[in-house]
Amino acid sequence: MNKSDGPERTDKVASYREIGVLLIVPVVVAVLTAASWVMAQWKIGPVFVNAALALVATLFGGFQRFLGGFSDIFKRKITVNVFVVVALTATLGIGEFRPAAIIVFIMAVAGALETYTLDKTRRSIRDLLDFAPQTATVRRNGGEVTVPVAELQMGDRVVVRPGERIPVDGVVVAGASSVNQAPITGESMPVEKCEGSAVFSGTLNESGRLEIRTEKVGEETTLARIVHLVQDAQGTRAPIQNLADRFTTWFLPTVVLLAVLAFFATGDIKAAVSVLLVACPCAFAIATPTAVTAGVSNLARRAILVKGGVFLELGHKLDHLLVDKTGTFTFGRPKVMDIVTFNNQTPNDILLLACVAEKYSEHPLGRAILAAGKGKGLSIPEPDHFSSSSGMGVTAGWQGVMIRVGNPSFLQDTGLVVTPQVYEMIGRQSEQGRTAVLVSRDSELLGLLAIADEIRPGMPVAIRALKAMGVKRITMLTGDNPKVAAAVAREIGVDDFQAELLPEQKQAFVRKCQADGEVVGMIGDGVNDAPALALADVGIAMGAAGTDVAIETADVTLMNDDLAGVADFMWMSAKIIQRIKLNILFSMIYNVIGLSLSIVGLMTPIIAVIFQEAGCVTVVISSTLLLWTKGRPAQA
Repeated sequence: MNKSDGPERTDKVASYREIGVLLIVPVVVAVLTAASWVMAQWKIGPVFVNAALALVATLFGGFQRFLGGFSDIFKRKITVNVFVVVALTATLGIGEFRPAAIIVFIMAVAGALETYTLDKTRRSIRDLLDFAPQTATVRRNGGEVTVPVAELQMGDRVVVRPGERIPVDGVVVAGASSVNQAPITGESMPVEKCEGSAVFSGTLNESGRLEIRTEKVGEETTLARIVHLVQDAQGTRAPIQNLADRFTTWFLPTVVLLAVLAFFATGDIKAAVSVLLVACPCAFAIATPTAVTAGVSNLARRAILVKGGVFLELGHKLDHLLVDKTGTFTFGRPKVMDIVTFNNQTPNDILLLACVAEKYSEHPLGRAILAAGKGKGLSIPEPDHFSSSSGMGVTAGWQGVMIRVGNPSFLQDTGLVVTPQVYEMIGRQSEQGRTAVLVSRDSELLGLLAIADEIRPGMPVAIRALKAMGVKRITMLTGDNPKVAAAVAREIGVDDFQAELLPEQKQAFVRKCQADGEVVGMIGDGVNDAPALALADVGIAMGAAGTDVAIETADVTLMNDDLAGVADFMWMSAKIIQRIKLNILFSMIYNVIGLSLSIVGLMTPIIAVIFQEAGCVTVVISSTLLLWTKGRPAQA
């Protein structure tokens, strides 16, 4: 077995173990109840033995229900659990043990389904902490030593080599490099760092060697603050009250009164118990979890994963969507968007020279240039020699000419003149949120490459679909600069944007919208989005492109990274709520008929159980139809 299979295999084993634990109660209750029925039918053994089996099944399977019911009684709350306790106690009181066991079995199956759907373990905090290195290289006594991060102190000089994650918050005191800050700030492009630049724990050093003066360690770092923000936000989420519990507030007293009337009308205690049994809210209890389970399965077939019914209950109510830019509206990777030529050069000529110069470059912009060349089918030869100036550009010799690719300052330092007209072209690219890279050959400026984070296709259509589902406002949140944010916002057609945001600022914006009375959905893909995802009424993660942290923190995951999936989720949310209400209507119809027959003494306890079970079957069939419900109508 491959070593990489270890964690995945462990997770699968844990999942199977969880399912097995949830099935223990229903299986044990079913076996004991079936054994009791067989012994009674075939007259095997003493009567008290088969009665005892049914009693044990009832007490074993209904223990949590009894516990919850008595707890609610002490709290003076009327819930489904209270109703079940009353019905089961009355049933046991007249010696009808098997009907009580059958009710408990139905409740146990529904409870197992609901528990598995709603209470999956989240590992977001552990995954967040995985971004922080456990050790650091520190300069001490004229040499370099590796120490645990926990032993770092303020003022320590930490050495970070290319490909390593930065272990502290601090300031660069030596070296230069490109640092990928997307996990913390959400910036789409790596940021050039040099002496005096601030850096964050958990970010990735991509190209050069850095020496960093430690300013924050441990719990004080930005990454640690993100962890605490996620913990706090997850703790603030309150469950929505179940429709069945609200109904039983007045339904239980009514049924108890009807049971008393049935007893006085017939003089038969079994008639009173039959009233309680036929009105037992089994169908009410499973009306919500069965519909939710079917809806979740339907969405899963369309690569939309939902972590619980509470989020489906809120989904169709979303009126303000906050969407992270990088990795959500965009792919989160630089791409050559345009080639502007000077002096009658062809775009392919300029691109070929740029590819030759960047062939050995490790810079993300250099990789984007090489990807563009390969996309054009260019054969890229080896340069005769190559050198790089970190954060500025590259120089390469090829076939007797000197090629330079970089920013205007880099080319001007070599004596090349950058005219005002060229600066004007660079400005126009900047207004579109693009980074302009100049290309020169010897002393001649040939053109520029415009590079930007690529916008995902179909974004305007997805925006229209969300608006059609009732979303009143869509705001883009990003750590990028305002020019880049404005350009992307214009192109995709969102209502507003907030730029240069850190994780805590994104979360604060979510809190502000909620304070204004809005039902807020947050869509993101990175570690920096986790606090906002956790606090939002519904957090939605981009699955394929997203980090494990975002996926585990979010309530909904779009595995195919299609933003239109949010509209599908909202549409299915509305369908599920409609089906839950329909299920409750079915339950009420069965209750009205069953109660009417019980009051006049036309039902025995066994028939009452069969009748109320028929109501449960109807609800299950109604919910199961959601599995085959087609998706929302496509938007033009």
